[in-house]
Amino acid sequence: MVATIILSILIFGAAGFVIYRQVKKGSSCEDCKTSCPVKKLD
Repeated sequence: MVATIILSILIFGAAGFVIYRQVKKGSSCEDCKTSCPVKKLD
């Protein structure tokens, strides 16, 4: 049970980190070619 919780935290943490790195990869938001919800906030 505890191992399952720790494993799920590691998996979701790694997935969140990868998504965060993809979002922050460009030096500015205009460098990204996708339609990002962050762009609509400006």
